Amino acid sequence: MITRSADHRYTYEGKTYPGVTSILKVIDKSDALMAWAARNTAEAALGMMSGPDPLYWPLSALLASVGPEGVTKALTSRSSWKRDEAAQLGTDVHTLADLWVKGANPVIPEHAEAHVHHYSEWWQASGWTLRTSEALLVNPTFGYGGTLDLLCRDADGRTVLADIKTGKGVYREAALQLTAYGMAEFIQTGEAITGDARVFKMPAVDRYVILHVTASGVREIEVPVGTLEKVAWGACLDLHTWAESTKGKRL
Repeated sequence: MITRSADHRYTYEGKTYPGVTSILKVIDKSDALMAWAARNTAEAALGMMSGPDPLYWPLSALLASVGPEGVTKALTSRSSWKRDEAAQLGTDVHTLADLWVKGANPVIPEHAEAHVHHYSEWWQASGWTLRTSEALLVNPTFGYGGTLDLLCRDADGRTVLADIKTGKGVYREAALQLTAYGMAEFIQTGEAITGDARVFKMPAVDRYVILHVTASGVREIEVPVGTLEKVAWGACLDLHTWAESTKGKRL
């Protein structure tokens, strides 16, 4: 059995491994994230100057009331709401998409309605059939685990490994995420809670696809996975191992 902890660590045959998404945090995304955070803070400031709610006091009044440090905390706190909302939307769309492809008819919250509507239309037109979804993976040889979104057969019968993204854009490390999943040695299907979980050898993957699901539609992005991507993923593994071994140490 493969198990996953709350902090996304994976245990198989008595050994625990870090998750793919945790390992990929070693990749520098500061350019995009810093610009995104700066914009959120600016939008929060504009909102606090013009909003009707008492929380949106004019900044001059807020500055006189709580001082510079208080204003800084207020702006950064409110700017983080978008990050949290985006994370929640991604979680909700993933969950609802999984239910949809399994044939359920889930209740769709308003904030995710457009995303799920477009996804359902795309799925029906895609010709894909589901092999498994939200399946746990592990690679004991290289020491990592993960959870894939979709493993399907396309209209031509090819095995497709797909990951759903709901953000404004798709970052380049998504290719390495799919690479890592495709290099897994074992995959667990079924549910441990219902007693039908089974571990199998990971099947060969013919296609790697990112499904970029937004309120405007679904963009199907074919991802090339070859030697360069596998070498890059290996480098991420090595850097993560080094970072973990030196954590808390001073030179």
